[in-house]
Amino acid sequence: MSVLEQTETYVFTSRFEWSVAMRYLFRPAREGLVSVTTVLSVIAIALGVAALISVMSLMNGFRADLIDSLLGFRGHAEVQSQTRQIRDYEGITARISAIPGVTSVRPYVAEQSVVGANGRNAGAFVRGLFSENLVVRKADGMKIVAGDLENFDNENGVVVGMVLARKLGLTVGSQITIFSPKSVPTPFGSRPRYLAYPVRAIVELGIHQFDEIFVGMPLYEAQRFFRTGDTVTNIDIFLDDPENIEAAMPQIVAALGDGPYGIASWRTFNTPLLKALRTDAIGMFLVLSLIVLVAVFNVSTSLVMLVKDKAGDIAILRTMGATRKSIRRIFLIVGLCTGAGGVLVGSFLASLFIFNLESIKGFVEWITGVEAWDPATRIVTELRAEVDWSEVSLTIGLAILLSFLATILPAILASRTDPVSILRHE
Repeated sequence: MSVLEQTETYVFTSRFEWSVAMRYLFRPAREGLVSVTTVLSVIAIALGVAALISVMSLMNGFRADLIDSLLGFRGHAEVQSQTRQIRDYEGITARISAIPGVTSVRPYVAEQSVVGANGRNAGAFVRGLFSENLVVRKADGMKIVAGDLENFDNENGVVVGMVLARKLGLTVGSQITIFSPKSVPTPFGSRPRYLAYPVRAIVELGIHQFDEIFVGMPLYEAQRFFRTGDTVTNIDIFLDDPENIEAAMPQIVAALGDGPYGIASWRTFNTPLLKALRTDAIGMFLVLSLIVLVAVFNVSTSLVMLVKDKAGDIAILRTMGATRKSIRRIFLIVGLCTGAGGVLVGSFLASLFIFNLESIKGFVEWITGVEAWDPATRIVTELRAEVDWSEVSLTIGLAILLSFLATILPAILASRTDPVSILRHE
């Protein structure tokens, strides 16, 4: 038995193989280009892993913010009537509220309208609702930019979205004119019906497009102004977990009773958006995975150069009793350690980026003089990252797997080195 065969072994490799692999990995830079290419391989993998984790986390944060804002505005399920009149809404609200898992039921009147102030006009989505619904929306992330909601139900003031207020030049106390879509008949023909209301508060809902059209007014005033009588047009339903909405649907339908009512879950009215977000996430992951794939080619190139550079050493090891499998494992260890090093550095860089996102965003805006995240074009009002550990694990596993595959060919070439031929020419 050779001296090499007597070395202490680990599960798959021996101490000898690890010792030789570490010498090749951490050899002095003076030995030439090979060590430089190893460092470049680690950097390339690190950048690929960092880009993949960072971008996927940004997309997850965008998706979570978008869905939270959408659910806060429309609800986890929405009840509508074919006649746009839900009459016994108080009884329906009480019955649905008794269902386990339901946290909030919000009846409201919704009408599209035109609003005006300071000589400017804009389209608006007017909602008549209870003040408690606005308080719940505040808990869901709605921000009161100016004013307050005190005595909202008992006074004829309105709340306005921040972007709409800016567009019309509104401040707290300003008058806003709301035009009803239902005209008033007169002997000389119909004329538009409108009323002016004071602005009680300016709010930020979290989605630019909603802030651009939202006007909220007391439910009873909306019923009077839009002449809906003692009815509402919609009822929003909120659960403790929106993922459970499909399971709660049969109970909600039973609580509605007989009537021309229809109900749709948040998944139903957001189906195109959810599909688009999912498709974008998959496409982005595949595209960024190509960066990692290109990076591991550097690992393969580095190992091929290492094999050529260490051909004499390999021949000597073979004559001392090292087997072909042992030589293969040495270079597999080198390649996997290179990949693991790239993964560790890349994960660290991604963590720095994610946890310092606001600082980086501010620095980019300071350098370029351009707003890095424009809510008018990005839907949600702020940029944030949300780490999905399953995606991080997938990214790390992919990088390690590709690094392993990239080492196979160089390892085979090393194991097939003919020691007699090499030593003859040394």
